[in-house]
Amino acid sequence: MNRNTVLIVLLAAGIAISAYLSYVHYAPGSLVCPDTGVVNCEAVVTSVYSVVLGVPLALLSIAWFVVALLLTQYRKSAAGIWLLIGIGGIIYSLFSMLMLGKVCIYCASLDVLIAASVAAFFTQKS
Repeated sequence: MNRNTVLIVLLAAGIAISAYLSYVHYAPGSLVCPDTGVVNCEAVVTSVYSVVLGVPLALLSIAWFVVALLLTQYRKSAAGIWLLIGIGGIIYSLFSMLMLGKVCIYCASLDVLIAASVAAFFTQKS
């Protein structure tokens, strides 16, 4: 599998997880996630950190992944900048989980997908 295909798969997976978290935001009680004390998705996705300027972070992440997917296919120079902006999302996510003392496996998965997307993009041959 070439790096471009890997990048598309990573971004599509991010869209899927973000869509699930968006659904959960609007359908409380539908989250499937263990609560082990430290791992507690419910605590993270319903926290004050889960909404930015009145917009659920899950919706913002769908937008980020969709734009990244489009840019990587059509505007390589803009895609690099956009993907690096995703690093800011990782930092925010890690900060929020640290402040809460809880980990959301879905949020952490999105962080990994963003980091892997950035790596796949910057290591692919033009």
